[in-house]
Amino acid sequence: MEKVSRRTLMMALLAGGGALVGSSRRASAFTADAPSARILAMHENACGATASHKELVAEVDSILGDKYTAAEKRQIVAGLTCPICGCPLAGLF
Repeated sequence: MEKVSRRTLMMALLAGGGALVGSSRRASAFTADAPSARILAMHENACGATASHKELVAEVDSILGDKYTAAEKRQIVAGLTCPICGCPLAGLF
């Protein structure tokens, strides 16, 4: 087996990487889609954390206290997700 110098190896790797980058295109095998109501309901049933989600919302409500109106609290909760499962907490306030 013929020895390859470090410089030759690095140049070959750089050329190969450049060829890959130059020929890259947008991947179209996967597309994100908004989940349907049925899928959301299945996820909610599978999660099983509805009670803990309500506890999280109650905790956020107690932390916010009287500093915010109900509409502002609803808006804040709408942007939160469960730290355990990632389910949105919107609609629970």
